Amino acid sequence: MRKVAILLLLLTSLIVVRTASSEEIVGPELVLGGGVARVSLTLSLTGEQVALIRDGLEKELIFYIDLFRKWQLWPDEFIHGMKITRTIRANPVKGEFKVVSINETTILEKRFSSFDSMLRWALHVKDIQISLNELSEDGVYFIRITIESIKQKPPQLYSYVLFFADDKDFKIKKDSEDFKIRLR
Repeated sequence: MRKVAILLLLLTSLIVVRTASSEEIVGPELVLGGGVARVSLTLSLTGEQVALIRDGLEKELIFYIDLFRKWQLWPDEFIHGMKITRTIRANPVKGEFKVVSINETTILEKRFSSFDSMLRWALHVKDIQISLNELSEDGVYFIRITIESIKQKPPQLYSYVLFFADDKDFKIKKDSEDFKIRLR
């Protein structure tokens, strides 16, 4: 019985292993007006992750900016949102720094002369517009920011064997302050 308990504990620790992370979302800053909510935020990475990017590790970050309606007794209701994917590539040997940003309508590839300016632009999302015009009811709403960092993909054979392994470095969420919408 004791061996089975130790084996189960070992297996669960392998599956649920998560490192302590101190990634943080600064903001979100929210400006309402003209039937839209303008959202700005900044992601703060750990020094270890910044060093890995500086050394040439490609990093893919996915920003979800979602509008939710707050309910008292029911779970919060997702209304709509936006997804922004940013892929950060740094080549310290050549001195090339590039970010590819993809949202619903555009693909933007930006090149930078310095690592710091590239990282500052890649981790800052500014003035994303979430439409409030299609809301049908008065209520209390909020913006939820979710950021995921995708790990480098292992070779295909390993992914078949390690299907239970998490494919994200981190996933963090932060909600804005509540705001009321009156349509009438």
